[in-house]
Amino acid sequence: MLITRVITAVVLLAILALLVSLSDPLYFTLFISLASATLAYEWLRMTLPGKAKEPVAAIIGMVMFVMFVLIYWLFMSGDQDNIVTMLHEPLALNASPWATAIFATFIMLQFFISFIWIFLIPMIIYMGNTHISAESVMHSIWAIFAVSSAWFAILATYLFLGAWFLLSFLIIIWAADIFAYFGGRFFGGAKLAPAVSPGKTRSGAISGMVAVTIWMLVSAYMEGTFAALILRDMGLAGVVGVGLVMAVVSIAGDLYESLIKRRAQVKDSSRLLPGHGGVWDRLDSVIAVSPLAMSFVFLFFLQ
Repeated sequence: MLITRVITAVVLLAILALLVSLSDPLYFTLFISLASATLAYEWLRMTLPGKAKEPVAAIIGMVMFVMFVLIYWLFMSGDQDNIVTMLHEPLALNASPWATAIFATFIMLQFFISFIWIFLIPMIIYMGNTHISAESVMHSIWAIFAVSSAWFAILATYLFLGAWFLLSFLIIIWAADIFAYFGGRFFGGAKLAPAVSPGKTRSGAISGMVAVTIWMLVSAYMEGTFAALILRDMGLAGVVGVGLVMAVVSIAGDLYESLIKRRAQVKDSSRLLPGHGGVWDRLDSVIAVSPLAMSFVFLFFLQ
């Protein structure tokens, strides 16, 4: 199983590396739009109420894919200088009115979604309630907003700040995930959330947080990274603090998906990715952390 996971991860990383190396960002956009729409489908097929949840989830996923591509086209068909200006002044009047409205909406969405991931989702996880049904209108609405917010955060980071900046905060998520897995297996000990995910341990969570802290401190002195931006405006204490918050949110994203799957009585969100399950299984932490990272970017970018 571990070998299968590694092979799948390597293939996905190779595809991602190829896409970000291409001069035309359309291919990367199509890839993350398809991945986001598929993730939304996997999520909604568990949480949508009613007997027709499968086709309805598929339709919503397809609509989201089309909307993502249209939003990208709207941004890229306009004046790029004006779009970049909106990173400084989200309500800039000299930009396209439609692009300005959509961009400003997504910016505000990042903060709203981040607030929920930091404060509300941990409460839901703590309460557990694994015995109730996964079907929920609120969790389904949350799926659409959470996935859309993460899609925008990743795309905006790539388009306006570059592949290296994007990679620098994705490594935060991967470090938390990988070291939590191996740290938990090595140290063992008390369970982190036994009702939600019996396999996860507190020692694993601590291992992941330590790994994230080390990466944040190291990458803070690398030009063009997420941590370097935090260092410039918040100092070393801010680098450590932001890294720890992002590590906790990464764990929350993982545990939240585990909670929904346990309520739905399924092991994986799908069988699309060998060794990993579904797209949501692979990107559960990315969905949670990306809006938070983009929120920090909007707070500090070129102040």
